[in-house]
Amino acid sequence: MRYDASSSTMLTDNSLLTLARSATTSDRPDRRGGLSSLGSAFARLANGQASRSFSHFAKAHLRRRLKAGQLNVSGMRKSMRWARHVLVCVVRNEGHRLAFFLDYYRRLGIEHFIVIDNQSTDDTATLLAGFDDVSLVVATGSYKAARFGNDWINEVINRYCSEKWVLYVDADEFLVFPHSDTRSIADLTRYMTRAGMGALRAVMVDMYSDRNISTNICAPGRDPLEVCSLFDASGYAVDYVEKDRTLWIKGGVRGRVYFSDQLWNGPALNKLPLVYVGGERLYLKSSHQIWPLGLNRPEAKAGPTVTAALLHYKFMSSFVENVTERPILSEHTAEYAAYSADRNAISFVGEPTRTYRDWRDFARCGLIEGEAWAEAAGG
Repeated sequence: MRYDASSSTMLTDNSLLTLARSATTSDRPDRRGGLSSLGSAFARLANGQASRSFSHFAKAHLRRRLKAGQLNVSGMRKSMRWARHVLVCVVRNEGHRLAFFLDYYRRLGIEHFIVIDNQSTDDTATLLAGFDDVSLVVATGSYKAARFGNDWINEVINRYCSEKWVLYVDADEFLVFPHSDTRSIADLTRYMTRAGMGALRAVMVDMYSDRNISTNICAPGRDPLEVCSLFDASGYAVDYVEKDRTLWIKGGVRGRVYFSDQLWNGPALNKLPLVYVGGERLYLKSSHQIWPLGLNRPEAKAGPTVTAALLHYKFMSSFVENVTERPILSEHTAEYAAYSADRNAISFVGEPTRTYRDWRDFARCGLIEGEAWAEAAGG
């Protein structure tokens, strides 16, 4: 079932979780045919899902093994063994972002960072070398050919992060969840374990300002929220694909500004940034989709289901350079063709624009849910 830009089920006051549940209704087998036809329908669905699941696994597993030779893991620190919550990311020339990035996630409760550096020419390696809680892995080869870093990520998390909670984010993404201002990621995963949730679903929310993009300058160590504090509270569309158990989300400010006439050609905003590596876990499409496929729709078996958001600081001053430099464009998805230098002058402010202060602003407009988890968790 698809919800497009003209649909009445676009997210306004409804939550993404509510839309996800309603989206599956018409995908269920027709019960009017009796138990035998219902059983046959489920059998066909199960067989198809099993075949598709194995295909996803086989391809991603093979790519992971083939690209393992592109990784130099000599910088992996022994202290990582004792970490329960590990953040993994791929960077290239993002040294200016890392001071606040590391500080933010340390305060959230991340115990170790595995940074995969794809041939940076800035001071990334020097900056990270002084931290005992950071392991630096050097990746050679094409970021795009490694499925935008996924093959490297899959090798690292499966080889080094077994029985750990892994947070997979980019250097411009900041996780927030209900009560993340007072509860740590350890509190959250303790609740998720008890509730039977092996992964956390999140929506990526693009942050912006009321100024030209080129003026959104964030000095190293500064909180990017001080520069870009605006977001779109509505205008998100969902498409639940039963065969992959994936809730695809598109829209937001990028859908409104860059893809208004072709929303579903825009970037996917659904992510599964947090996962427990209890067996082989393979990201299939960036962090938008994962294998086993059942993890793509994580819901609590007991207690409220928690969802999260990633504050995404794409529209900083470096954005103009990133969408005009050919070497950078060649390593990214086709969506970058929609971003051009003249877009620097465009105003992102519109009717859906709101100011972000904390996670409650996302909860009020239905972008995240499950704030009752903290009470259910106790402590």
